[in-house]
Amino acid sequence: MKKRLFSAIMIFAFCQYYVYGQSSQSWVFLTYTQEISKKFDFLFDAQVRSNNPIKNTSAILLRGAVAYKINPKNFFALGYAYKGDWIEEENGKEYTFENRIYEQYQHDFKWDKMEWSFRTRVEQRFLTEDDTKFSIRGRAFLSVQYPLIANIDFSEGFFIGIQNEIFLNLYKKENVNGHFFDQNRPYVSIGYRFNKKIETTFDYGLISNQGPIERELENVYRISLTLNL
Repeated sequence: MKKRLFSAIMIFAFCQYYVYGQSSQSWVFLTYTQEISKKFDFLFDAQVRSNNPIKNTSAILLRGAVAYKINPKNFFALGYAYKGDWIEEENGKEYTFENRIYEQYQHDFKWDKMEWSFRTRVEQRFLTEDDTKFSIRGRAFLSVQYPLIANIDFSEGFFIGIQNEIFLNLYKKENVNGHFFDQNRPYVSIGYRFNKKIETTFDYGLISNQGPIERELENVYRISLTLNL
């Protein structure tokens, strides 16, 4: 099982790069969870994105939420996100930004040695350029992690992972790219878990981003740090 999963991930990564490898981005991704009480958590994540080369920052994303834990495997969350983009223009860079309110549900579970996570999110987006435009987007996310060289309870050691997230424009698609489909983000990862509270991964992904006329494909190289305190 372990060899088959690892082989599938490596073939997936190679094929994605070989067939679609065009432009690329580098991301740094921090995910932080802080327990407030037995029923509530504070969630925060931050991303810094850059075009190739790394020195050219293209976007920043800051996102926070309060989560209500139904039980250890299920929770609902209500949050806010801010995203800023630096867009290359003929006369230099133009800065645009977006405010989001979002609601999400997440279910975490184990199957054999694998750790699975399923998440759905609905975002109310307020996009600001010359004026403010409103749109609603839905997202569906699924990931799995499998221990490679780890202790029995998988509290420490190396692991591999695979994930995908689909983005759909549910309302006012004409205010974004004019299409129902927005994005698809498959990733493969190799990581190390220091303990049950800290882990880091190196991720390779391919963003399929629907533009107004045609679909754009970008390679993404990401370093992720996850903290659960």
